[in-house]
Amino acid sequence: MGYRPAVSRTRLVNMSLGLVALFGAIGVYAWYQAEEETARDARRAASDARQEERQARDEERMSGLIEESRELMPSPLQGLALGMARDGVTELRTAITPKAGSNDPDKTFYEERLPNGSQIVYGFDKETDSLAQIQVLSVLPSAGALTAHFTAMVDEYGRPSGAWDCPDTGGVPTRRFTWRRARTTLADIFLVYGNRISVTLYIAPTEVIGRSLQRARCRPVESHEQLLTFPTTTLDAIQESQRSE
Repeated sequence: MGYRPAVSRTRLVNMSLGLVALFGAIGVYAWYQAEEETARDARRAASDARQEERQARDEERMSGLIEESRELMPSPLQGLALGMARDGVTELRTAITPKAGSNDPDKTFYEERLPNGSQIVYGFDKETDSLAQIQVLSVLPSAGALTAHFTAMVDEYGRPSGAWDCPDTGGVPTRRFTWRRARTTLADIFLVYGNRISVTLYIAPTEVIGRSLQRARCRPVESHEQLLTFPTTTLDAIQESQRSE
């Protein structure tokens, strides 16, 4: 028989300690992995919960916007509401056509010409393809017609929540009146030039109207005398503004 050297007790102890350390490290690593997996699951669950909460808030906000804006639509636009899908809008307004010349990165615009000469511009959100805003553009023949128009607006929507002078509406000054609700705001925008008065009824989410007021550098009308005097411009200034845009 061949000779097999004996393993010393010290070496056996060292081997045993090494194995204990190895298995201990494996155990710690497995525990760490399990803890990491648990933490990832918890983070994933929290992220999913936040996303569901955001989605629920967005759905609630959209539902409120649709309901509120539908009640604020003027009589020619009854049945429409902000947040409606484009297909739903075109079913109700069969005469609308794509509007040329817009380079807005967020919206697609359609237009409709009414028999009385007014124009309606519909803005649809490119991401959701839903109705984001409406503008109704018309021309009043006289100051008396302005009074009649404003009286009709007050009869329909109550006293305005704000009156504004806006010196930079695309390069020309305008007077605006706003009717603010929780989610929707209406703005009547008056552009006076020569003996003509252009009026744009602007219907959009409240935050959109707020940004529009900021862009035009609008300031509240502070006195009754100021309220009676509308800012004016000239046809040349309007044409120059359009060329600049």
